[in-house]
Amino acid sequence: MPNPPRNHHFVPQHFLKAWQHENGRIYRYRRLPSSGAIEIKSVAIKHTASIQDLYRLDFADGGFEVESSFITPMIDEAGHKIIEKARGSSVQDWELGDRRQLANTLTLMEARHPDILKAMDVRQELELFRKEMKDGQRSSHRSIDEVIDYLKASSSLGVLSLLLLAQNEQVPLIDEAFSDCLAAANMREYSWEPPCLLASDYPPSRWGHYLKDLLLIIAIAPGKGLVYSSDPNVTVYDRLKPHTRARLINLYTLAKARTAYYIDDTQGEFVDTHLGWANDRTTLKEQQEYVTNFLMGEDAWDLECLD
Repeated sequence: MPNPPRNHHFVPQHFLKAWQHENGRIYRYRRLPSSGAIEIKSVAIKHTASIQDLYRLDFADGGFEVESSFITPMIDEAGHKIIEKARGSSVQDWELGDRRQLANTLTLMEARHPDILKAMDVRQELELFRKEMKDGQRSSHRSIDEVIDYLKASSSLGVLSLLLLAQNEQVPLIDEAFSDCLAAANMREYSWEPPCLLASDYPPSRWGHYLKDLLLIIAIAPGKGLVYSSDPNVTVYDRLKPHTRARLINLYTLAKARTAYYIDDTQGEFVDTHLGWANDRTTLKEQQEYVTNFLMGEDAWDLECLD
C-alpha cells in the first residue's frame, strides 16, 4: 500500500463501539502514572487500544505491516459479523460452525494483545531450534544458520507467531486449534437490562490452558457476557444474583487490564479498586483468593436457585 496504516488496534474498533456514549467516542478509565489516580475521559475510539506499528514485521532486508493485509481481512471482518450476531441472538442455540467462528474470534482477540505478542516472541528459543535442526540433519548446517540468523535479527517475531497461530486456528496443521477447544467447552451466556458491563484493553479474561482447565470470561457488550469453562460446574454462575454476576464479570474484565472502558463516567470507584488486580498476583492461589474475597464481600447467591 502507498500509505499503509500505522495506528494498529489490538482491541477492534467494532468491538469497542458497543460501549460508545456518542458516535465514535467512549469513556476511558486509566491510572495516571504520576499520581496513581484514575483518570476518566471521553476519547475517540479510533485512537483507543492501539499502538503504532504493532502489527509490522521487520527484517534486516526490509519490513511491512500486516494489519491491512491480514489482521483486518482475516480476523476483523469475520469477527465483526460473528460478534454482532452474538450480541443479538442466543449463542447456545447456534450451529457448530458459528460457535466455532465465535471461538476463533475470541481466541485471536487475546492472541493479538501486545502482552501475548511479547510472550510469543521466540527469539530466546532460536538457538535451541538451531541445535535441534542440526542434530536432526534436516538441512545443511549453512542453510540452518542462515535462517536462524535471519530470524534473530528481527524484533517482531511475536507478530510472525500470531500469523502462524491464526492460520493454525483456521486449518490446524501444526497443532490442535485452541478455538476448537473453546467451542467445545461448556458455555453460559447472560444478559442485563439496563447495561452494566465494562470493557477493557484485555477483553478475554482467560485462566488455565485452552486444552486443559479452561475458564474464559468476556463481556461482548454492555449488556451481555459469556462464560466458557471445561468444567461442567460452570452452571454455578446461574446461582449468583444477577447484580453480583455482572460485578464478577467486570472483575474478570479488569483482571489483566491497564485501561477500562464504559458507556459513561460512573464506574470510577470499581475500576479504581480492581483495575489490573491479576497483574501483581502472579500465582493461581493468589488470584483465586482475590476472587473468593470479592465474593465474600458481596450478597452473592440467589437463594431460590440454591433450593
